[in-house]
Amino acid sequence: MDRESIIKTIGVETAKASPPVAVVTHQAVNGWSMSHTLTAITIVYVAAQLAYLLWKWRNERAERNAKQAACEVPE
Repeated sequence: MDRESIIKTIGVETAKASPPVAVVTHQAVNGWSMSHTLTAITIVYVAAQLAYLLWKWRNERAERNAKQAACEVPE
């Protein structure tokens, strides 16, 4: 890995980490404890996982129905 790609990777990872760091810092300054912040982040994470799974299952069901419809032979 050359120096340029290492610097680029560090910049990308720093950008990815900055929103959670900003949220935790903001909440700590405004009187939220770390447990409040972690609870809120956990709730958001679980909701995102649930939304993704529902979307995935819906798409899989649509694909399965389309496959079954294609396999049926009209009489």
